[in-house]
Amino acid sequence: MFYILKNPATAKSYQKMIQTCKYFFIKNPIIVSADFPHPYSFDFDKWYIGKTRFDFSQLICKFWITENFNFTSILPKIYKFDAKNVTLMIKVISLNDLSMFTKTAEDITFIEVTVKNPDDSVVPFEKIFDAFVKATEFKFYSYSTLTNFTSKTFNELLKIPHFSKLQLFYLKNIPDTFDIETFYVYMKKNKTTKFYLRFDRSISARYKIRLEEIIDEIHGTKEFYYKTPLISFDR
Repeated sequence: MFYILKNPATAKSYQKMIQTCKYFFIKNPIIVSADFPHPYSFDFDKWYIGKTRFDFSQLICKFWITENFNFTSILPKIYKFDAKNVTLMIKVISLNDLSMFTKTAEDITFIEVTVKNPDDSVVPFEKIFDAFVKATEFKFYSYSTLTNFTSKTFNELLKIPHFSKLQLFYLKNIPDTFDIETFYVYMKKNKTTKFYLRFDRSISARYKIRLEEIIDEIHGTKEFYYKTPLISFDR
């Protein structure tokens, strides 16, 4: 019984135990939450439940997230993670901490997030994506140029089996190191993934010309045998 208490197989079984006897919660305090941060709100570095101030650092229990998660500041308080919809925002996160999300997440959104290795170096984009083995939608928003995207990144993505199964792939502020020619070849064969590519303002004039040529060809196509991408840049 003690082992089962400390290692509940499912969130549902744990909830049944604590509903049966408060002792179980006292011995292993876990809050099962389908949708975090609901019912909490966040304002200027302060957490609230309704209008009451709440200090997470004083919380002795941990969280078991079962469906949706869209914050990062409570990572040390997470006991277990089963969510399929994950949004990580404005955070430097270690590759080790990121691993808690990768086994179940399907719809993934990064908003101004930097992932780092133990030696403090930035993790390459393809390595981040590779970790999310169940990904169906992958969105990566950056307020500045994507620094972990190199000339080899797209080729490396093509080697990852679940990349070709994506339904949606969104990138914002892509640099001109992005291998547009390799993407162009792949794009004309792609029948699965909807690509939304927003290029950074810093891309060269020559790169913009090539993007315009690709866009013109797409506009001139009468019958499509591939998923048409959305390509955006300043001009």
